[in-house]
Amino acid sequence: MQTSKFSRVVCVWLGLIVLGTLIVGCGSLPFGQPTRAVQPAGPTPVTVPLMTETPAATNTPVFPPTPVVPLPTTAPTNTPIPTLAPLPNLSAVKLAVKDLPAGFQDVSADNLKKMNLTEEALGNAFRTIGAQARVQNLAAFQHSQRSQVALGFLIFPLTAAEKTALDTQLANADSALKTWGDALVGAAGVAKAKPLAGVDKFGDKSIGFSTTTTMLGVNVRADSVMIARGGVVAVVMSFYPEAVPPALATSDLAKLLDTKLATALTGK
Repeated sequence: MQTSKFSRVVCVWLGLIVLGTLIVGCGSLPFGQPTRAVQPAGPTPVTVPLMTETPAATNTPVFPPTPVVPLPTTAPTNTPIPTLAPLPNLSAVKLAVKDLPAGFQDVSADNLKKMNLTEEALGNAFRTIGAQARVQNLAAFQHSQRSQVALGFLIFPLTAAEKTALDTQLANADSALKTWGDALVGAAGVAKAKPLAGVDKFGDKSIGFSTTTTMLGVNVRADSVMIARGGVVAVVMSFYPEAVPPALATSDLAKLLDTKLATALTGK
């Protein structure tokens, strides 16, 4: 298979990867009575008032005031905001030709641009990974006989909250594919994407996917692995004709980059 043809295939493939009354008291008027002779008035009876008993005073019990007991107060506890250790210099955490099997060579900057594999383009794909995180240390290679394109890069720095969120997203294949499927295998490849075996053992959390698509008559396989370690994300990708065994397995590519990252973070 011609390298130039596959390069065009990869270019096309990677190009697909971005409200609710008054109550009237009518007193009866007296009606007139017939007039009678006035009788002499008899003695006016004297009304003797009845003895009235004065009710004994009722003693209202007086209760002592209820003491007010102050509620116990608890000093507020400030939950510390988790932080990640400062990152060391990671400039050396980058794949190189000498790390790969014979036959691989660096992809030129022009070809990377044609294949939409620049740090800017990849950064746009992973732009929601962290507010301050950006793609760095990009390295890409092409195998002259196998027509395999392999690349790796880092994304950092992450805050502790961003790292925790990412660990949750990478906890299982469904959540990882929902969140990062477009970035890892392209929007067109998500429907056919399957978890990539053997890549869930890197970093603090890792997951990978594989998908295939037909481009210019060639069945192209795309593998991607995403690794979270400390405040850094490492990503590797590999593209190759499905009919041709790759010169380097994607799991091995992921191991290479993760080992470099672990060494830099721990100093060992």
